[in-house]
Amino acid sequence: MPRGFQTGPYEVMFFVAMKDGPAYGYELATRFGKMTEGHIKVSFGTIYPFLRRMEHRGIIKSTRDERSGRVYYALTPKGRTTQAKVLKQIKESQKEWEQKLLGILAMHAEVFGRKALRELLKRVG
Repeated sequence: MPRGFQTGPYEVMFFVAMKDGPAYGYELATRFGKMTEGHIKVSFGTIYPFLRRMEHRGIIKSTRDERSGRVYYALTPKGRTTQAKVLKQIKESQKEWEQKLLGILAMHAEVFGRKALRELLKRVG
């Protein structure tokens, strides 16, 4: 990724998931699962502290729905600017992401064998 790009995997998933608009915690976890085809599961013990940190940084604002009691999280203007920057940086670093992914797949083949790698790739579809 470009120098100085320090966004972690949860932040990347978060900004991609928030393209669909505000969400409450469970809904956001569901979006994460959907975008990773269920391969990455985010526990509530992880998601809520993460959301509190994002709110503390001014990226999101929480609002409690009085009817349902749910707390919805929406991007602030700062959050929308940060989201655009992160998504742009991700697209600009596609080749680097692909190189890292290929390296991980090569390690998988080394540890588990080429047959296991072929089986894994079949699951991706």
